[in-house]
Amino acid sequence: MQKPLSDMSFIFSDEINGSYVIELYAGDYVMIEETFEDVLREYDVFVERIITTYHEGDAGALKSAVHKIKPLFGFVGLTTLQAQCLQFENSCQTKSCPELANAFVSLKKELLEAKSVIAKEKERLAAFNRLPG
Repeated sequence: MQKPLSDMSFIFSDEINGSYVIELYAGDYVMIEETFEDVLREYDVFVERIITTYHEGDAGALKSAVHKIKPLFGFVGLTTLQAQCLQFENSCQTKSCPELANAFVSLKKELLEAKSVIAKEKERLAAFNRLPG
């Protein structure tokens, strides 16, 4: 059951665009928690595909793999990382994998760090949703 915003509201961590997430899900914190859980369930498969396609040297497949993970960051309010994915995706159109090396290292680092951000936030949401309200 949704907790009214006037009584209690969840304060998202700094990495997450909290107002965006609250608006996206109309303040339904249970739905937000479930979405974070769904994203975590699929996350490793998406990241592994990105890493694999980079090492295979196929910029077109890499672009496609990054394109597929990009919406997940919007679902969980990681809008800065979503924008970084878009920028990287656009670079894949004009550059080869070796030319993308620096950008790939940066993106990979962000992708790996994002998982723990999402997981911590999901746990905080779960605790928040268990509060009497």
